[in-house]
Amino acid sequence: MASITIRQAAIADSEIISDLIARNAKKLLRDEFEEGGLDFFLTTVEKRAIRDYMEQGFSYLVAEENGDIVGVIAMKDYSHMFHLFVDQCHQNKGIAKQLWQAIYQHSMEHGNRGKFTLNSTAYALPVYERWGFATTDDEQCRHGIKYTPMEFVVED
Repeated sequence: MASITIRQAAIADSEIISDLIARNAKKLLRDEFEEGGLDFFLTTVEKRAIRDYMEQGFSYLVAEENGDIVGVIAMKDYSHMFHLFVDQCHQNKGIAKQLWQAIYQHSMEHGNRGKFTLNSTAYALPVYERWGFATTDDEQCRHGIKYTPMEFVVED
């Protein structure tokens, strides 16, 4: 088993990140969208959009295996998880958890006081629940994208 390296993403990674997210969303999240939702989502993860998020200060970390990006996580304002995708052929190896732990630490070092939020697809809900996230509302739908709001609060 090859080792995974987590590093901060660079603007130059935006096309690879975009491709990874789009490819896996199309394969794994088909049931997470209502009419037009997948197309809307795909526009939000185009290369230009990823680059714009990075330039706006979103924190992006990537997981690499043998120099190839196999996973990505993004955090807005060091408190709202924005993207978490691991390439389908690399899932169930603990990569998503390594990405979460790395962005958690990064966010805490940048002033997060112990509260994180995210909007989960039904597909990812069990993973986030295992990590200690709790649902804060019923499933929502915006722009044809179905999601459940969740939060994680660090206990003192």
